Amino acid sequence: MSAQQRYKVTEKVDAGGMAEIFRGYAFSLDGIQKQVAIKRVRPHLATNKVFIKMFIDEARLSMRLNHGNITQVFDVGRAQGTYFLVMEFVDGANVRKIMQTATEKGYRIPVEIAVYVIVELCKALAHAHGAVDDEGKPLNIVHRDVSPPNVMISRQGEVKITDFGLAKAATQLEATDPGVVKGKFSYLSPEAAEGKAVDARADIFSAGIILHELLTGRRLFMGKTDIETVELVRKCEVPPPSAANPEVDHGLDEVVLRALAKDVKKRYHSAHEFGDALARHLFARGIKVTNFDVAQMMRLLFSEDEMGESVPRRVLEIVQEEVINLSSMGHLPGVMPAEGFQPLDLESFRGKKSPFEDIWKDYEGEVGETSSLTSLESLSAEGSSPAAMPGAPAPKTGGTSGRTWLLVAGGVIVLLALAGGYLWLFTDLFQ
Repeated sequence: MSAQQRYKVTEKVDAGGMAEIFRGYAFSLDGIQKQVAIKRVRPHLATNKVFIKMFIDEARLSMRLNHGNITQVFDVGRAQGTYFLVMEFVDGANVRKIMQTATEKGYRIPVEIAVYVIVELCKALAHAHGAVDDEGKPLNIVHRDVSPPNVMISRQGEVKITDFGLAKAATQLEATDPGVVKGKFSYLSPEAAEGKAVDARADIFSAGIILHELLTGRRLFMGKTDIETVELVRKCEVPPPSAANPEVDHGLDEVVLRALAKDVKKRYHSAHEFGDALARHLFARGIKVTNFDVAQMMRLLFSEDEMGESVPRRVLEIVQEEVINLSSMGHLPGVMPAEGFQPLDLESFRGKKSPFEDIWKDYEGEVGETSSLTSLESLSAEGSSPAAMPGAPAPKTGGTSGRTWLLVAGGVIVLLALAGGYLWLFTDLFQ
């Protein structure tokens, strides 16, 4: 084994329009290993200079941030023709998946847990917003994509924000074009939706949207088209959470509505101020909530099997995530969300390349006679071929390929047979 071969990929766990996330291991002296997440740029984007600069921006910013509520980035490198980040592996689920699962199981997320999650999120944002360079000058970091998929909750109840891929900072290599909207439309601030310059208060607004949705179990800004969604954000007509959840009192209504003020001057001026207001709300009512309570909620929502889902269910989730991501970035104008999310129109994709076909191609390429979905490849700093690593989990061989094909075929059948029913139910988060 080359001394430069430090990482072993064991399983793909997620995929988006621009990158893939793998579970893997980092190896050190004498085979000492640590579980990590590896974010790899999709190979077809590796030659896109603008995107790679944005990716390097993410690495630079993330490696400067050192906080318990921010997913830590350990390393950045290039291997096998593309780039990758080595990050802390968070054993849990993102807030989007948590809200989906809660809706499916008829579970209302407790008010105190919703508030606690956003307090922890505010700690992360306060750290990022206040970060400085080596000379003590403010980096002026704004995340700009604070949204449910980018907020992770571990089995132990830890809350962590990830993905600074759209972040704006004073040290960015790739400046944002004036008037270009960045981020998922449903979680933009009004000033971002107008294409105006944004500061830390845009992240506060986005965090307020997540809190509103956690409290109400409903999407706050979701039109029939992306354009309509942006218009809803611009109008910024926000009902108090208590209108949908009687367990929310007037005091919490005031905190949420201030975070979601259309006028940035009326909004909380810092994540610290917003988080402190939420913490004082809990304290004034004598409410105790810790990560232990969040961990208990995670156990109620997810079994061990559900944390490691079967291939068919995972394919459905990846398809949904791909459509949302690409639609939000303006790449799929024909795929528009309505109240919640409408069933995927497979006919509209026939005869042209779709996100589903991209992912399916990846699965076909990874599942061969001598490989499996749980043993994909090794990454090395020099891009050399995979090699056995001491202490690494042994790859699955033998009959795995046949069983995987059966699971994959089952995923296709499930997708086609239930697209009009189950997929609508699965993706329609909040009516």
